[in-house]
Amino acid sequence: MAGPMLIGSTYLSALMMRYILGYDGEFTWSAALLFGSIISATDPVAVVCLLKELGASKRLATLIEGESLLNDGTAMVVFLVLLEIVEGEERSVGYVIAKFCQLSLGGPLLGLLTGAVVTALIKRIHNNFVLEVNTTIFACYLMFFVAESTSLKVSGILALVALGLYMTNSGKTRISAESEHSVHHVWGYFGFVAETIIFILTGVIMGERAVDDDNMIDYRDYLKCIATYLILHVIRFLMIVVCWPLLSRLGYGMSFNQVVLCSYAGLRGAVGMSLALMVASSDKVPRYIQDVILLHVASVALLTLLINATTTGMLVRYLGLSRYSDIKKNILIGLTY
Repeated sequence: MAGPMLIGSTYLSALMMRYILGYDGEFTWSAALLFGSIISATDPVAVVCLLKELGASKRLATLIEGESLLNDGTAMVVFLVLLEIVEGEERSVGYVIAKFCQLSLGGPLLGLLTGAVVTALIKRIHNNFVLEVNTTIFACYLMFFVAESTSLKVSGILALVALGLYMTNSGKTRISAESEHSVHHVWGYFGFVAETIIFILTGVIMGERAVDDDNMIDYRDYLKCIATYLILHVIRFLMIVVCWPLLSRLGYGMSFNQVVLCSYAGLRGAVGMSLALMVASSDKVPRYIQDVILLHVASVALLTLLINATTTGMLVRYLGLSRYSDIKKNILIGLTY
């Protein structure tokens, strides 16, 4: 369901930019769709950790995390196709469909193939955490390079998602028990460093552009950022509600309270910021489009981290979705009788 949700969210976000916030003229329809593909990628790492800490449903946390993983990969595919159009490339409908299929199908196939190779290599290593950690790191970076920088031209992010799913299903059983702790913490540190660098780069670039004489952003754009933040919550809620019946039929039944939590837990973070930086570094994208996209993506990421990430715990308790809420309910029932 991640794919249809992202496509719908991309389109509704583009409508928001064009007809609610009033970005038109140089900010074309293609640019609005490009923004929609970027802002639809969620990053709920902080929320998932909080849900686990509060003892919320493991199934719900897995659903939110899985949706984010597939969203990121699909968003990257849509983003790359739209970026070529915004840069002025003439693309036919057939080319767009073929490009989408190449990126979305080739990436997972490469990831599964790499997972099989990595599993076979790790199987031959025993109780050597240095080699096991280096094998996983080398495999991921080599696979991403092959996917993005060679003639294959497939989605590196989807390849990484497929590799991660393969390793979770069967590959991690080949990692020795003595090394599993080290592998987990090394990758956790790498993720922290990468996200920190992305946010620092975004802040530096936005600061430079804010004082640049060619800057076309004014106070009205900053006020529109608040509207963007609020409307995106409505869009995410609508998309989850639309997909809710089908999710129930597929076995992913959710209560209304869980739907509300999933809507609120759609944080934006490093993935969206990375895509916005790619737009800002393109010489073929007009400067005004770069500034608008970078401003709104950064502001939404900042607001969701400052507001949503810090208040999700209270929402979980209010909706009665934490383990402690169940304990409190049982105590009250016991006191009643």
